[in-house]
Amino acid sequence: MNRKGFTLVELLMVVIIIGILVTLAVPNYYRSVERAKSGKAKGAMDAIRKAELQYRGANDQYTNTLADLEDYDLPLDLVDDGADADWTYSITTANTSELVINAERANGPHATSTLTMDQDGLISNVDGVGEWGS
Repeated sequence: MNRKGFTLVELLMVVIIIGILVTLAVPNYYRSVERAKSGKAKGAMDAIRKAELQYRGANDQYTNTLADLEDYDLPLDLVDDGADADWTYSITTANTSELVINAERANGPHATSTLTMDQDGLISNVDGVGEWGS
């Protein structure tokens, strides 16, 4: 008698192997997604910084308002509401020569985590962002 098919043990082994692969792959996937979202924030912060540098060149000071940067090549979604799907951006100026750009995570597992960039483009990780966003 020649039966074709899989035994229960063979099927269980396949299910176990797939389970192990999923257990290893899913956390790596989420880390990759978080790194990509962090990179998106860093890119937006750099765009804000460059627009601020242009604004300062024209007005001898930085601005605290993203709407003031509309004429300086800042993407319109940032000008309109200072946010994208994952981050909320804000600007703080201490005086005419100091600039701090903040990106706060709006949602996801690291909500309320913050990235900070200064006028020189140096990024500081605040509230645990460095653990997943490097």
